[in-house]
Amino acid sequence: MFIAGTSATLRRLIEDQLVASGGLDGYEVQLFSTRDFAGTITNRVALFLYRVEVDETRRNVDLPRLAPNAPRRQALGLELHYLLTVWGQRAAEGEQVMLARCMDILDRHAVITGPLLDPAYQWEPEDSLRVALNHLSTEDMLRLWDSLEPPYQLSIPYVVRTARLAARERTDPAIADSRTLVFTPQVP
Repeated sequence: MFIAGTSATLRRLIEDQLVASGGLDGYEVQLFSTRDFAGTITNRVALFLYRVEVDETRRNVDLPRLAPNAPRRQALGLELHYLLTVWGQRAAEGEQVMLARCMDILDRHAVITGPLLDPAYQWEPEDSLRVALNHLSTEDMLRLWDSLEPPYQLSIPYVVRTARLAARERTDPAIADSRTLVFTPQVP
């Protein structure tokens, strides 16, 4: 599971579910970076990854061995923080309807596993993403928007846990398979 794979999964999930539930209504679902905020933005559902943190509850995710004799594997667990933002062409009402539809999709798919994970990335069989609304204070939200070019746009913060970096082999010390006891006579 990768950062890019998590982002692609969210984008694909929202797009596929919007199409299945009545269409995109002229909107395009897109992953945003800071440079995408420049210029005029219309008819976009944007997922903007604005912060990556270590998941303190699952810092080192243990993964199953690839074979019984294979080394143990571990990956760094991450929390990915996104803003979900909708830009319409004209009316605020249309933006709010689309935002509500996207929020409903993420609420109904709070745990993303199996075939919902983007197939362009290599996932472990037990991989899952947990999507939840996140709290971002008004001050923090406005500071974030001040750092971007467009004026404030209604946005909903989400956190996705536990995304992880690619697996790496663990280097555990060798297991002791024998021991030697040395007895010395007791001196009177």
